[in-house]
Amino acid sequence: MTVLVESENEKAGDKKGSKNKKKEDLSIIGVMMPIVTIISLVIAVLLFFVLPSYLFEWAQVPFPFLKNDNEIAQSLIKSVFEGSFKVIILVGYMSLMLLMKDIRRTFRFHGAEHKTIFCYEAGLELTVENVRKQRRFHPRCGTSFLILMVLVSIFVSFCIDPVFMLIFGSIPATAVRAAIRISLIPIIVGLGYELIKIAGKYDNFITKIISAPGVWLQHITVLEPDDGMIECAIAAMNEVIPSDESDKW
Repeated sequence: MTVLVESENEKAGDKKGSKNKKKEDLSIIGVMMPIVTIISLVIAVLLFFVLPSYLFEWAQVPFPFLKNDNEIAQSLIKSVFEGSFKVIILVGYMSLMLLMKDIRRTFRFHGAEHKTIFCYEAGLELTVENVRKQRRFHPRCGTSFLILMVLVSIFVSFCIDPVFMLIFGSIPATAVRAAIRISLIPIIVGLGYELIKIAGKYDNFITKIISAPGVWLQHITVLEPDDGMIECAIAAMNEVIPSDESDKW
């Protein structure tokens, strides 16, 4: 009898310890997530909005042809250089991620998610057979949003120097240009969001052009899933489908 009581106490203690460990893990995650998010945002801002401006200034030393006495031509060269650097960084990073086995598997789940959403939007029953037949590349994908933001930021960069020259009579210094680009991030994100929303809502020649860069990049981040991954995507989709049809837009 004593042995049974001790055994029950040990089990109760193990359960209590397990619950406490879960609480500790959740607390650590709760603290770490904001820190990781802030660090990621800072790195993204430095990489895509600050570094390109300074890199162009540094590149003019070994490559003098990047420097032009005509301010308009110089502004154009700078914008092309910065834009190309952004695209190379984004595509290069995505491509390098494919070298990781776990990431490739994640990208296959990404494909299952897209196929499931296409199936749902087509009004078909969410079955493995129906989902399997759907397309992988979705116009409202987060990958498309990323490349659209980069392209919008390139367009915005083209406008910075001419507007600054119109107001102040000269091209802004590198630090000022970088600060202006950072301040324009909300506008860039907003434009990118509206563009991807339009591309997902309409199907015409213009929206196909808007979607084209994202669809191209999705060849890297959206891979073909297996049936098990499709089943997982269907189960996840069923959990988030609203009963009031509030997802119709």
